[in-house]
Amino acid sequence: MTTRTTAGTPAATTTVLLAGATGMLGNRIAAHLLDQADVQVRLLLRATRAADPAKAQALDTLIAAGATVAIGDVTDPASLDAATAGVDVVVSALQGGRDIIVDGQVALAQAAARNGARRFLPSDFAIDLFAAPEGAPQFDARRQADRTIDALPMQVVHVLNGAFMDMMLDPATPGLIDVSAGTVMLYGTGDEQFDLTTVEDTARFTARLATDPADVSGVRYLSGARASFNTIIAETERLTGTPLTRTVLGSADDLRHITASADDPWSVVPQWYFLAMLTVAPFATNDNDRYTDARPTGLRDYLTQAHQALAAAA
Repeated sequence: MTTRTTAGTPAATTTVLLAGATGMLGNRIAAHLLDQADVQVRLLLRATRAADPAKAQALDTLIAAGATVAIGDVTDPASLDAATAGVDVVVSALQGGRDIIVDGQVALAQAAARNGARRFLPSDFAIDLFAAPEGAPQFDARRQADRTIDALPMQVVHVLNGAFMDMMLDPATPGLIDVSAGTVMLYGTGDEQFDLTTVEDTARFTARLATDPADVSGVRYLSGARASFNTIIAETERLTGTPLTRTVLGSADDLRHITASADDPWSVVPQWYFLAMLTVAPFATNDNDRYTDARPTGLRDYLTQAHQALAAAA
């Protein structure tokens, strides 16, 4: 199919199938895909209407902006051929256990390859999961799926963004840092460095990679900031004028003990994440400058904007 540019020259249309549009990241990826010219967005959904009212409204917004719906379920491989027919690119923003991340995501990729898609972006979106500790179920599942997906006859693009900056540091939802209480909880020495990127920046970068005319196969890294708990604490204290009292919850060895002794590794997923943040090296390089109009937000800018927004809403 073609569309017409403003000069009247035919321009190829890229059709993108997105799985996971009801999730926070998937919804934003879809929105950024819809912002691009000559891109058709198809949403893989299990039903025409989401049961959750907020998710239903978010989907309605995407459909009103031009997205279409393909009914299918990654746990039902037979439903995926119709969903991937005529698709150029498949983006997975799926979340879940092994049935979704391994079985379902692999089935989706196999259907995409079978029906001639040229590119697949699996749901990685994390720190360097290829170097993450063995035994972490959320990373093990993705690595297992990726080994199978990488062998398929398509361009496969892995997006790694570190931790989600806004989910981890949003002052409106106190977690590790609670400015109102003047407290910080952390693991490790506080000096271990890791990468952070906002959900919005990750979604924008992913949407651009999905439709990039070049072969962008392989691992693509996005990093809004390379930071440590101590630099985050210092920046928060500077912005708010509030001294924060640190409580160290444990060391990397303590986290290793917690994760190793758990009967169910999924029951200690937060501890696995923190262990990875303390022990996995930050990205050696990044692709921040690949799209010069879409560089990611830095730590200081994010915290400044987030605290200003919180103050304005008070």
